Amino acid sequence: MTPTLPTTSSLQPTDPELVERAVQGDQKAFRQLVNRYLPLVYNYLYRMTQNHEVSEEMAQEAFVKAYKNLKSFDKRRSFKPWILRIASNAAISELRRQSKVVSLNALEEEGQWGEANHQPEEDTVTRLERKLSSEEVVKVLDRLDPKYRQVLLLRYQNELSYDEIAQAMEIPLNTVRTWLKRGMDKLKHEVKELALYD
Repeated sequence: MTPTLPTTSSLQPTDPELVERAVQGDQKAFRQLVNRYLPLVYNYLYRMTQNHEVSEEMAQEAFVKAYKNLKSFDKRRSFKPWILRIASNAAISELRRQSKVVSLNALEEEGQWGEANHQPEEDTVTRLERKLSSEEVVKVLDRLDPKYRQVLLLRYQNELSYDEIAQAMEIPLNTVRTWLKRGMDKLKHEVKELALYD
């Protein structure tokens, strides 16, 4: 007996397929996108706001906003950075309400750091996550300027590329590089200050 090959219908639909179906009115397709990305969006928002209730509410609002704007979504792009940009804007608005110090345009762009230089940074983040509890990681991240916390989470928690971070945060690529470098430097400093690991 010849084994049957899996049909295309048995495979997981891609994000563009789900978006296209959702635009045509298929609510089940949009629910699949929500199920696929809600944990990612919620975790990102929680790391930014440190508040479960606010994060849940903002995550729901992000998907409602995404649904309302699906027709304007550029299907040539990835859905992941788009939904994270919507969530990111919500998080920044919330942080601005909590504090007047957040400004995405306040940082001068100094220096050039390419993606090839991020390996030592990855090692630091990996060491941090391996040696610290999640509460301790949150404690360290909470001490960072929100813009640095945001870019580090997008890069290392959500594994976005530099280009995707630029799209999600609506900032220039050089700013992404600058904030990642400065954020990582500040993260290392805070870890040493708290004497959480050698």
